Amino acid sequence: MTKAEIRAAKLSERAALTEQQRHDYSVAIAEHLWAMPEYIMSGAIHVYLAIREEVETEHIIERAWEEGKTVIVPLVEPHQSELRHAVFTKGTVLASGPYGIPQPVNAALLSAEEIAILAPLILVPVVAFNSALYRIGYGKGYYDRFLSTVPYRRIGLAYAMQHAEFQPDAHDVPLDAVVTEHGVLRRW
Repeated sequence: MTKAEIRAAKLSERAALTEQQRHDYSVAIAEHLWAMPEYIMSGAIHVYLAIREEVETEHIIERAWEEGKTVIVPLVEPHQSELRHAVFTKGTVLASGPYGIPQPVNAALLSAEEIAILAPLILVPVVAFNSALYRIGYGKGYYDRFLSTVPYRRIGLAYAMQHAEFQPDAHDVPLDAVVTEHGVLRRW
């Protein structure tokens, strides 16, 4: 199967999960993440705001705030090929951005230097992942471009059923780990 065919199949399979299954799996994924040394030691997390049937991140964000961690979220801007990044707090107002992605309204964007100071744990959305922990996303390349520029730990959040074998492309960036409802898969 091509990556496009795998993407379509996994999006369809993911959409077939019930709301209760997605919620239960997301809670299990969060619990596995919270036990990881990378999460425990981090002072900041960079996390997506879930759309469609992605692994829910609300519990992760709430706990990070309770633990005093800085939460950074990605922003997609029209006619831009790179992700932008903003601090996300409890009082941040969200609006629907490109592709229906919730984004902070009038948020101050973080520079690469500011992100480097925070050295966040990067939590990445996944459409599919293989045994070598390469991921397939939505096909726009935002995360591949971002991940190729940051030295921080990259952890994918996915349902176990999103596993699929495929050959990565030269521009693909492997994840350091993928957390599913069954546990943590690591590259090392």
